[in-house]
Amino acid sequence: MLGVITDGDLRRMLQRGGDFNSVKASEILSPAPKSVSPDTLAVNALALMRQHSISQLLVVDNGHFLGIVHLHDLLREGLV
Repeated sequence: MLGVITDGDLRRMLQRGGDFNSVKASEILSPAPKSVSPDTLAVNALALMRQHSISQLLVVDNGHFLGIVHLHDLLREGLV
């Protein structure tokens, strides 16, 4: 995985006057996104999100992408 494109990445691209018709993903992605393992406790995932002011984390196991945990997931489960 080279990175992820977040809503913040898209907003920053638009603020710079970027054009959706010609921009490449590699030009706007966030490299080395924050991630957790599938065994990470939800409370620890939330702490990492707060620490880095982000709303989602990749879930990775031995270098394999498994999914995304989003702040909304934690809200839905009553953690926040």
